[in-house]
Amino acid sequence: MPKFFITYRFSFDEVCPDPEEIFEYLRLTDESDEHPSKLFVREILPTFRESREITGGYKIVEVSSLVVKEGMIRVGNSVLHTGVQVSGYMKKAERLALFLCTAGESFTTLTAELNRKGDIMEAYIIDAIGSLVVEKAMDRIQESLEKTMFGKGLGIGNRYSPGYCNWPLSDQKMLFELIGPNPVNISLSESCLMQPIKSVSGIIGIGKEVTKKAYGCKTCNNASCIYRNITKNKSLTYG
Repeated sequence: MPKFFITYRFSFDEVCPDPEEIFEYLRLTDESDEHPSKLFVREILPTFRESREITGGYKIVEVSSLVVKEGMIRVGNSVLHTGVQVSGYMKKAERLALFLCTAGESFTTLTAELNRKGDIMEAYIIDAIGSLVVEKAMDRIQESLEKTMFGKGLGIGNRYSPGYCNWPLSDQKMLFELIGPNPVNISLSESCLMQPIKSVSGIIGIGKEVTKKAYGCKTCNNASCIYRNITKNKSLTYG
């Protein structure tokens, strides 16, 4: 089982959300095709085609011990304080894939530029596209991980990130320490926010008895969660 960080790089076309996905995320599905936001989406998407910043990957580590009641996962001499909810989802995990993925600086830079100009709607749309891009890139990475583990007789679970499912954002520091130097150029601020902003991090459980399950959105209060926004009123069976 590899102990190093496995890196993936994607072109924008490989992970680009189609306009209908973006409209659904922005809740524009009932608007006419001439709605200004829809026109802007179709106009802006081709400008990202030259992007080569979309990168991500994972490092696999052994789970030393897992204390569900206290919400802890021990990896070697280090401890992830994921909280009871996430540690409960990991209770059958023998290993963890620690992941990082970023859509790159271009979305952050353009969003900030549009906000400075007062183009709030356009800035919000760029921010939304960046969120969808990084999640679609991470979907591809997770699919690759699943195929690799299946070949070894192992299953994988859903992915979970600090800041969601009651896992404290501050645990990003330990997650980054466990990953070590990474080639995807994501840094952490003092407040544990990632830079570039359109980045994701977290863990995926791996084991003989591990399977994907529906996300427990009913027990989570995070209204800004991308999974909740994308799949509201739908069954969540992927991760």
